[in-house]
Amino acid sequence: MTVNHGSVNIAVQGPHNSLLFYWAVNGTSTWHEETVAGANTTYSAPAMTVNGNSVNIAAEGPGNSLLFFWAFNGTSTWHKEHVYGDAFAAPSITAHGNAFNIAVTSEEHQLMFFWATIGTGTWHAETVGGASDNFSGPSMTFNHGSVNIVKQGTGNTLLFFWAVNGTAAWHEEVVAGGGTTDAAPSMTVNGNDVNISTVGTANQLLFYWAANGTATWHPETVAGPGSVA
Repeated sequence: MTVNHGSVNIAVQGPHNSLLFYWAVNGTSTWHEETVAGANTTYSAPAMTVNGNSVNIAAEGPGNSLLFFWAFNGTSTWHKEHVYGDAFAAPSITAHGNAFNIAVTSEEHQLMFFWATIGTGTWHAETVGGASDNFSGPSMTFNHGSVNIVKQGTGNTLLFFWAVNGTAAWHEEVVAGGGTTDAAPSMTVNGNDVNISTVGTANQLLFYWAANGTATWHPETVAGPGSVA
């Protein structure tokens, strides 16, 4: 879900593995439905972002493909692009400046990053982190000139990666060590901090934060063992 120039937008995997889009003007309860892609096209939860005058959605498609859909605001004409042929989980997407960014897990548990200059349809691939070291869908955000990605790693670790925008030099940080993380994390940026939440191996809700430019992660327990599924 995202907000978009006076409206709320929602994307969801629909019946028969379709991809559906809903929007409503802020302050109203009138929801409009659009079919982004029909039956047997969508095999994960979608990720969505807004960039200027368009809505952009990424999802796992048939045959473990990674698909990208976009439509101009105010139209219901959705355009499809094939990004990658080896996706294995729900992707994450963000947009900034003149580029789209997508992160996804491959079938070999490799974290992959893709970017395209807006309007070109040409996707560039980068490998992030070690091989066979990704065990959840990633979460991604743009942060003061850098791209940030977080994921569950081997041995139930929680790993954070960042790269200066426009470079392919990815830096890895261990947010939490082995035996700590048991679900796909979520991430956001708040002023000068990066914030991450995830489920721990004892079904607790965990929160981590670090100031930008540091690798010092501070853990907090939001809800104790057995409090979440």
